[in-house]
Amino acid sequence: MTIDKKPVTAPESDSKSAAGRKYWTQLCTPILSSLLKSSGSYSAEEQETHIQNLSDYVIPNLGPRPSEAHTKSFLTQSGSPFQPSVNFSSKKTQVRYCWELLGPQGGSDSDPLAVEAAQDILSQLCKAFGYSTRWSDTWLSAFAPTLEEAKSVREMLPKWIATFTGGAELPALKRVPFVFVAFDLDGAKTSMKAYYNPKGKEIATGKPASDLTWKVLRSLTPALSSTAIDLVEKFLAERPVFSAVELVGIDLVDEAGLSDARVKLYVHTENNSFNTVRDYITLGGRLQDETTLKGLAILKDIWHLMLQEPDGTDDDYNKPVNDSTMLCQRAYFSFEMRPGRELPEVKTYLPTWNYVRTDLETIQNYEEVFRRCGFEWGKESKYKELFERAFGPANHDRPKPVHCDASYLYSEKKGIYQTLYFSPPLKDGEEYE
Repeated sequence: MTIDKKPVTAPESDSKSAAGRKYWTQLCTPILSSLLKSSGSYSAEEQETHIQNLSDYVIPNLGPRPSEAHTKSFLTQSGSPFQPSVNFSSKKTQVRYCWELLGPQGGSDSDPLAVEAAQDILSQLCKAFGYSTRWSDTWLSAFAPTLEEAKSVREMLPKWIATFTGGAELPALKRVPFVFVAFDLDGAKTSMKAYYNPKGKEIATGKPASDLTWKVLRSLTPALSSTAIDLVEKFLAERPVFSAVELVGIDLVDEAGLSDARVKLYVHTENNSFNTVRDYITLGGRLQDETTLKGLAILKDIWHLMLQEPDGTDDDYNKPVNDSTMLCQRAYFSFEMRPGRELPEVKTYLPTWNYVRTDLETIQNYEEVFRRCGFEWGKESKYKELFERAFGPANHDRPKPVHCDASYLYSEKKGIYQTLYFSPPLKDGEEYE
């Protein structure tokens, strides 16, 4: 595939855009560079390639610096629209990052939910990397609120959010996010995924996002297995959760690659007990193959550590969250489907930030996770060194933890497959208004 090296850039017509690019360069570049080096998986030339792609395709589209921004990002707890992550497996360690498509006007009165920004930036990215827009355009069309709907969401958000919070008072929110893009860095190659949030459309129309999601899943070409779709739909219908669908993610690939591309449906639950995890991973007992059960047994051994409970828990324990206004953010699951695959693959996610006591304690818990999984990152202070080189001292007094989310998957091909996601602290005392 030939990559169009013309940068996907926001307009450079004013000092605000230039200041934003400078700020995000100073924040994001050292972090990505540090993680690439610490992982031990990338040559110097490969590292340079990924830093250049960050500069060309991402930095220009993160929006103004926080003190001048129209909105903060909801991708991270710090408000950063850039979320780095590290994938740990029995093979090599890989660095990834996700970012929110905001551009110069995302979150402003002219683009309240950053819909126009996402459409423009995603179109340019697909053109630059030679990706098909067939699936992407389908999800954009289905989930994109009109400008009038986007403006109405601002007024409707407080009532909608109160459904999750039990009446607890929240800071005023003006929007929900719309599109994220993830870059997975493998050697010199970058593969991409796009994530589409149906919440804006759901709030504006009052129609459950799940109804629209099933309709779109069944309309895609190449077609996904109807067996897989029916299986997930029935499972979720038996476990009704308000506004359960969080995101739909797809692989961004060229036209030929669509025949093996993934679609991932993300849902949240209101319970984080291991019994809930078992229920979702096995689809209520429907999946009982050797790989599923082996992965479940491994996860059972580390689940209490992922919940930041090093002394252990029983299988029924539903841990309280740090932020009682975020009752919906207890645990997440994704159901991965591909054309021709009859059964979905289930991946588990935890919003670690809602369980963290301190980043230092979380590091200790994850080093124990890595030891139990047989990863070299469990050696004394190895993971801590990676963390501190990228984000500074683990023992800090920042208001938000750096550890953001975590995911777990076990597959026959890859073995244990775990990713840790981070909220980069903002620089220079910057804050969002």
